[in-house]
Amino acid sequence: MSTSKMRHSVDSSDIALFGQLDMVYNQLRFVEAEQNNTQFACKSSGRCCKIGLRVHMFECANIAYNIRQQYYLIMEDKGKETADKYMNATVDRLVDAMFDKDWTDDGKTTRFCAFYDNGCTVYGYRPMVCRAFGTVTHVDDYCPRERNEHGHIDYYSGSPIEEAIKSFQGLMQRYAASKDSGDNYDMVIYMPLGVLSFLLPDEQLGELYQKTDSKFWMSAEGWFNYRVHFTKLYGYDKEVLAQAAKDAGHDIVFDDVEDETLVEIER
Repeated sequence: MSTSKMRHSVDSSDIALFGQLDMVYNQLRFVEAEQNNTQFACKSSGRCCKIGLRVHMFECANIAYNIRQQYYLIMEDKGKETADKYMNATVDRLVDAMFDKDWTDDGKTTRFCAFYDNGCTVYGYRPMVCRAFGTVTHVDDYCPRERNEHGHIDYYSGSPIEEAIKSFQGLMQRYAASKDSGDNYDMVIYMPLGVLSFLLPDEQLGELYQKTDSKFWMSAEGWFNYRVHFTKLYGYDKEVLAQAAKDAGHDIVFDDVEDETLVEIER
């Protein structure tokens, strides 16, 4: 079995897109900072981090790139041995997440995110879905934030948020367009696997495939199939996404806002 189509890399054009992605993140950072000055501020409980996310490969690439950058910064500051320990510990947590028996493809699990260790270890480059939660979307019952008189939190919305989310979708689209369509870059995937595909060599990815449940290797193909709460609220409507899928020669795999059909990744 070959995993050659699962092994990914970052090139210079990707890095330019990562910079633009960070500018979009800045818009959410500003909003989050404003909200944290209100009664509805995040309490940093970590309860929302008990999840196993599926995100687009674009953000997996950005996370992997920043992990490697952190590796070299640690090497420069504290030496290669310390940097290797950091990288090995990071990879070990991601691999361990590939053996989560409780995980379901809607993200539910009894475990914390692979990047959570008494706080988010990738906070500066965490995915958009993490930034959006409680900032531009409602929160779930487990969130300990204060509520208003209606039992909800106040969160930000409006045209600036719509512009930011559509810019985010546009970057996913540009990332996908820059890649060969057969190389598994344009897909929504279990985040630990997506990041590992940039960090592990082919042989180790093959071993991981042999040892892990096929549920982790299921994906939704196409940036237009990244349907989570913040994209449903502020992103392109379903008609636009359906046309984008048609233009790309693919299908929209969600029948409605709650239902998605996944396919196994081609390796």
